[in-house]
Amino acid sequence: MVVRSYPNISSSVTKNIRFDGQGIWRYHPETNIFELFAEGGGNTFHVEIDAKGRIYSGDNGAKTRGQYYKQGAYYVKNWGKHGALTNPYAFGYLNNMVLKGDEKRFTHAWIKYEGNTLPAAYRDKMISINPLLNYLQLSEFVSDGSTFSNRDLQRIVETDDHWFRPVDIKAGPDGAVYLADWYDSRLSHADPRDTWNKTTGRIYRLRNKNTTPVASFDLSSYSNEQLIELLSHSNKWFRQQALRQFGDRKDESVIPRLRGILLGETGQLALENLWAINLSGGFTDDIAKICVNHIDPFVRMWGVRLLGDQGRVSANISDALSKMALTESHPEVRSQLASTAKRLPGIDAVNIIRGLLSNINDLSDPDIPLLIWWAIESKIENEGELIVDLFEDSGMWDKPVVRRIILQRLMQRLVMGGELNSFIACIRLFELVPSDEYAELLIDGLQEGLRGTDIGELPTDLVEVIKPYLKKYGNGPLTFSIRQGDAVAIEESILIIANQQENINDRLAYIRIMGELRIQKSIPVLIEVVESHQTSVSVRQAGLKALSNFDDEIIGVRMAKAYPDKLRADPDLRMAAMQLFASRASWALHFLDLIQIRKQVSIDDVPIQIVYQFQQLNNATINSSLEKLWPDVKPVSTGKKEQSMERIITALNRGTGDEFSGKILYSSLCGSCHRLFNEGGTLGPDLTGYDRNNINYLVLNIVDPNADIREGYVNYRIVKKDGGTLMGTIVNRGGETITLKSFSGEKYTIINDQIKTMEAQQTSLMPERLVDNLTDQQLRDLFSYIRKTSDDPEG
Repeated sequence: MVVRSYPNISSSVTKNIRFDGQGIWRYHPETNIFELFAEGGGNTFHVEIDAKGRIYSGDNGAKTRGQYYKQGAYYVKNWGKHGALTNPYAFGYLNNMVLKGDEKRFTHAWIKYEGNTLPAAYRDKMISINPLLNYLQLSEFVSDGSTFSNRDLQRIVETDDHWFRPVDIKAGPDGAVYLADWYDSRLSHADPRDTWNKTTGRIYRLRNKNTTPVASFDLSSYSNEQLIELLSHSNKWFRQQALRQFGDRKDESVIPRLRGILLGETGQLALENLWAINLSGGFTDDIAKICVNHIDPFVRMWGVRLLGDQGRVSANISDALSKMALTESHPEVRSQLASTAKRLPGIDAVNIIRGLLSNINDLSDPDIPLLIWWAIESKIENEGELIVDLFEDSGMWDKPVVRRIILQRLMQRLVMGGELNSFIACIRLFELVPSDEYAELLIDGLQEGLRGTDIGELPTDLVEVIKPYLKKYGNGPLTFSIRQGDAVAIEESILIIANQQENINDRLAYIRIMGELRIQKSIPVLIEVVESHQTSVSVRQAGLKALSNFDDEIIGVRMAKAYPDKLRADPDLRMAAMQLFASRASWALHFLDLIQIRKQVSIDDVPIQIVYQFQQLNNATINSSLEKLWPDVKPVSTGKKEQSMERIITALNRGTGDEFSGKILYSSLCGSCHRLFNEGGTLGPDLTGYDRNNINYLVLNIVDPNADIREGYVNYRIVKKDGGTLMGTIVNRGGETITLKSFSGEKYTIINDQIKTMEAQQTSLMPERLVDNLTDQQLRDLFSYIRKTSDDPEG
């Protein structure tokens, strides 16, 4: 089933499972066990299970057709609305299936056609619905290691009737495809008026014109032998319904017959019989041994998955899985071995992990490296010693997945755990490290894990072990000593920050940590670095970000003084400076004085998004200045919005526009934030895939950008405990941090403990009154370009 937003899940067996939505979950009606099968994936609308038992979902984004969900995996989320991953130590996530083709939003739902009557061109292909743009898309699955990418083939149903809104799709027993059509002029919930058409829904059937209707039948009346025959039916629908009957009956007398077929068959029929055996209560060690040695990879894959679902295995099966992990050649089976290792306890899991790490190089696989990491991570809290034991084998360190994926994450996880056993494990790893090359990876992970941690909590033994490596490696060799409060290291790092000849990466590292730890004595040097024309722009930007962490009046005074002559000329420094001014009320006042009193800065310098941030500081003096300087910043009344919408629609109906002139207008008004035909900014949604022919929808969202703020583009206001304010969209949440992307594109990582409040804003970054000053002809020109169907000059 699909989850979007549910609070707390409890059953008689599974208690207090809480997550904020986005993922695939399942509930077993016989065991009463609830499981978050896989987390993330964006807005999932639909579930599809193919003939091999793979689980997929559609999506409402662009550049993807959805997800192939792996058990126990984590996928990209809408971090703002749906929160962080439930595992703070995931340290990464899998991407949705990559799409090559029509990247329009959105593939609401889809099926993998595995019926038996449509032409061969449809067989094993994806048939997806797009209710926003009124068509059905045919795409193919392209193997990509243990997962798939998708490639579009053609649109198989297309209409200029914009009321065609296919919202669900299913394959039937007759091999046809059935569509539920909402059939309505509107699809979005942005307009609060109840203008839905409640009488026009309909169902369509996509069929082979030469097929005959299926005679009526009742599978519940079929004998076991008849159900077994259905397991070889050419239409997946009948096979799945037959399996449901086996599950309902739980007739163990049928198991010997099914076992015989499992032994004698090599393909799909063997897999169907395995499922029937399991549903009939016959999945024993004997069947498991048959599975893990079976010639068909999907029988092997499902044998491994069913063993993981049991949560424990016998010694003989554990040994078989360990050997399988060493030799398995099929990537999807290795993928499931990693997922199952996460579900099994202790040495049973660790032996599988050892085998997978020693197996074929899976570094290039899109999924397997992180699946192995999540299996390892699941053992750290209670069985961390067994994980560290793996590294007593010096050959393990040199495995590609270990070097590139595991080592840094493992050290980061151990340090963030903060338990004595975790610190002991850290010491053992450094004692086992075979060369400095690997020590560098461990140091990188340790420094990342220390973010937000009191360095004084580290045991003396651990500090002594890592000291030899600190001056060689890491993001700035003095970083660790600085975190310990070493006065000599702090003084030395401040000198390095000030010295133009020092390594730029070390300077950037020390600047960041000065701001992160709010080391007061660094303020004068940071100010001098920002003010210096001789310093690289990247270092000056980093200095501005670091200074925003200090609550010191002198920063606002000096930065305002420097702005006109030393910061304004470079666009990156200009925006970084404005972000700094907008973070504290007293600093904002100094900047506004440059406009109002000193007349050194033009109001044209200030993007409207920064004006909104000034508003969020909730300072009466600032708001008074804003009303004088930007009178249009006040919210537009509902009546004014309605008048503006009527005016635009009237203008559009009275003539035609020029696309070339419209493109120029689009670039100046919209292009800095929105992409269209692969041109433009990324602050707002890519407009290419939207229903740009729906005039009412376009006009509503342009005149009232707050009516429907799409997920992923919600602006958040974070007030830190030190009084600083940040605004932007949340691009990642994990571990102990949140990463915020400002409207200028800069990313700010904030430790959770530093946050006082975090609130989603009800106002869009897109300003109101955007087109108020356009003439009627300019409106027609602009909409003419926006409504183009392609970037082809002839299109």
